[in-house]
Amino acid sequence: MHRHGYHYQELPVRQLQRDPDQPRRDFGTEGDENRLLVSIRQYGIEEPIKVSEINPGQYLIIDGHRRYICAQKLGLETVPCRIYPKLGAGELETRRYEMQNNRRSWKPMERSDALERIKAANGYHTNREVAELLGMTETTVNNSFQLRRQKLEYIELMEHHGLPESARIEFVRLKPKIRKIRDIEADEIILCLFDKVSHRIIKNVRDFRKLGTIFSKASSNEEELYRFLTSPDMTISELEQRVTQSGFSYLLEEVVSKITTKRQEGIAFTTKERLFLAELQSLLITSL
Repeated sequence: MHRHGYHYQELPVRQLQRDPDQPRRDFGTEGDENRLLVSIRQYGIEEPIKVSEINPGQYLIIDGHRRYICAQKLGLETVPCRIYPKLGAGELETRRYEMQNNRRSWKPMERSDALERIKAANGYHTNREVAELLGMTETTVNNSFQLRRQKLEYIELMEHHGLPESARIEFVRLKPKIRKIRDIEADEIILCLFDKVSHRIIKNVRDFRKLGTIFSKASSNEEELYRFLTSPDMTISELEQRVTQSGFSYLLEEVVSKITTKRQEGIAFTTKERLFLAELQSLLITSL
């Protein structure tokens, strides 16, 4: 018996069972499986399948589903296993995450599912507890959980367009800033943005961040955003340039906002402010 509580043994394939709650859905491409199949046929299973005993003579696979599938296809009767005693839900979820995290990078939604299961199984109430358990930053855990809260439609769009995890996080940050632009509803804008992703108009994390900055001042940038959304070939750089050139509108909006706030809160203008307001009023009368 190993000091960490497991031991090694050849087990009958029929005594192993796949975990229906396995968060990882992608076990590699068909080509990956074929290569593994050839390797196992020639050399056998060189790395033991990791299992947990759930009942006498019954074992749940923690890590090694592809090796198990290949063993079944090859008609193997026994396979080498690293056997853990029956594990509590929290320890099972945590061990499985660590084993699979070290093997291959998670897809964003797979990792989000795995972290959610760890949080629930351990009875944690905060994301910080999950982060400390796994040696991750709390920000990374928060971002992963945010992905779970997206509408299924958006998740499917992110999957379909192959957005890397960093770009998905920037989309999550951008989404609350998106609002109706003239006659284009927020949901239509999101579909439009993903269409621009597919046509390589939006190419990377930086482009999502720029959009976030521009949408955060949507009132001032409405004209430029509308043009961007309705022009198939307009790039992020062109949008950014137009927004910069129209920065005067933003300054005017800021002035109006500050004047409105002071009046609503009953705050008197200073002498210097009154002089500027008088000069502004004079300019408006002669300019409009």
